[in-house]
Amino acid sequence: MSQHLRHEKNCLNCGATVEDRYCSHCGQENIVVKESFGHLFRHFFEDVTHYDSKFFITIKDLAFKPGFLTKEYLSGRRASYLHPIRMYVFISFLYFLAAFTFKHSSHKLESITKERTAMAAKKEVADSLLQISQETGNKTPVDSIKSAALASAVSRLQLDTIHAKETEFNVIGNIDYKLLKEYHETQMALPIEKRDKGIKPWLYGRWFASIEEYGEAAVELLIEKTQHAIPKLMFLLLPLFALILKLFYDKKKYYYGDHAIFSLHFHSAAFLLFFVIAVLNKVVPAFASFLSSLELFVLIAYMTIALRNAYQQSLFVSLVKAIGLSVIYGLFIAAGFAIIALSALIM
Repeated sequence: MSQHLRHEKNCLNCGATVEDRYCSHCGQENIVVKESFGHLFRHFFEDVTHYDSKFFITIKDLAFKPGFLTKEYLSGRRASYLHPIRMYVFISFLYFLAAFTFKHSSHKLESITKERTAMAAKKEVADSLLQISQETGNKTPVDSIKSAALASAVSRLQLDTIHAKETEFNVIGNIDYKLLKEYHETQMALPIEKRDKGIKPWLYGRWFASIEEYGEAAVELLIEKTQHAIPKLMFLLLPLFALILKLFYDKKKYYYGDHAIFSLHFHSAAFLLFFVIAVLNKVVPAFASFLSSLELFVLIAYMTIALRNAYQQSLFVSLVKAIGLSVIYGLFIAAGFAIIALSALIM
């Protein structure tokens, strides 16, 4: 490709002197402005294969060499690997795309919504028939027969809707609807000043209102809203993980930015594991279930080795710190999930 290099030594982008193929000031290649299609294609191929080689090397080292990428990055060897932020965004995107694609709750939610719409339509028809039967009266024998037929139809429709409602509104997911209803009716019967105060009546009230409106779909709707908020939650928790790391290591030796790099690499590895499990769950459900049961153990083991390699401490010390990090970070994750679940319940 040397025949496409310019003979002039001035950079067309920044004007600096170019001693070699690339400008040492801005990095632009010193090539002729007008390129042939063949050169453009070769240039594109080189860029793609270069990116692909960086990508596969980075993924391989991320998966099989815990802590290695962090150590390389902090040592200044960065050009051969994907940038940690770019890698995290890409891998987390892959995982959430797979998770939402393979998830069937949306279809179930749609089915439940259709059933409730049909039940509401039946109730509406029953009410209309009841009104017609009342207006018809018993003027003639023919009217009496019509009225009896209408009354029979109304009874069947009403029984269908009542039975459907009782079946659907018994226990929804892990939520006892009857308990919610009894609590709500008891509270409504009391004077305002004697009603319960605090989180319990608010939570029960929100669940009751949600189930009254959506039925069984309320649980599915809450799950769906919560899952869609997880990517944002994890992006917020990522710097928090780095802050927790700062508590475990020498503040003079390591900066917050160093811990942030480790955090990006660890979360990328975690999402890579989740992605593999999601794909296997679609292809080989039995093996994916087995792997899911070991998920926490695998993550702690990976974190232990990553901490040992990145921070150069003993395996035992790294294990203790990995367990401590997992406990503290787990509490924040649980709190985060509770907050987004409550937010989804409000909306």
